[in-house]
Amino acid sequence: MYVATKIDKVGRNLVVRVSQGDQENRTGQERKSFLSLEEAGLVEISGLSTHERFLCRLTISSLNLLRVISEQEGCPIEELNAGKICDWFVKDKLKREQNLESAVLQWDDSQFQI
Repeated sequence: MYVATKIDKVGRNLVVRVSQGDQENRTGQERKSFLSLEEAGLVEISGLSTHERFLCRLTISSLNLLRVISEQEGCPIEELNAGKICDWFVKDKLKREQNLESAVLQWDDSQFQI
């Protein structure tokens, strides 16, 4: 269990308790999350507005995914650009189409139609 505490602007003691349940996909393998419980807890007690918290969570999870992309592409995160990121997404999509468990991003988009 993760516990974070903070005193807010009006002196109230805020406590966030998070207990992580099993996150498994349909095949029984553990799913990768790009926002840890600790990071989510810190965002929740940050004092940010709803919209700011959403953007903060999105930014942190994006940073964590960029770290994975950087590692897999074999280049420092500072050298990633739009082209390298798009190329990585295409590679990951091909992995997902061949074998769902080998991809970093795991979702079934067969039902999604534009």
